[in-house]
Amino acid sequence: MIETRTDVEARGRRILVARDSRLSTCDALVQGLEPLIEDVELVEAYSVEAARSWARGGPFDLCLVCLDLPPAPRGAARLAKELCARNQRVVLITRSLRWLPADDLELRALPWIVPEADPTSVLPFLQKDAAPAASQTRGRAKTLPPRELPAANER
Repeated sequence: MIETRTDVEARGRRILVARDSRLSTCDALVQGLEPLIEDVELVEAYSVEAARSWARGGPFDLCLVCLDLPPAPRGAARLAKELCARNQRVVLITRSLRWLPADDLELRALPWIVPEADPTSVLPFLQKDAAPAASQTRGRAKTLPPRELPAANER
């Protein structure tokens, strides 16, 4: 199931939010974006396939990918990498990067926000000078303390 606003033809900004519709963890963040950003088309995709389909339809100014997207976290991680390969700006929504493979530096370099983040925390990623791909975001991404790295049996 894909939901998008259809009451307005063209919007100035396009944001893709890929998340699990069964979970309410991202609700406040997503619901806070539309009134905050003028001329926004907010597209919610509730599966990896739905997000891929939307991405094939044209570029987005920002793609928010929740690591809870099934099959979590691998599905979301694959989607994030695919979107980066399309030169889309990607921000992960997660409480921790511990579920990402320790050796996947591209994904770990992506910026991320917690699901409970204030919607205004998304605004800097919509700026024209925001980095479009993981390889250019290293300075902007949160860094993990060593204790959050996955244990050998979690890789």
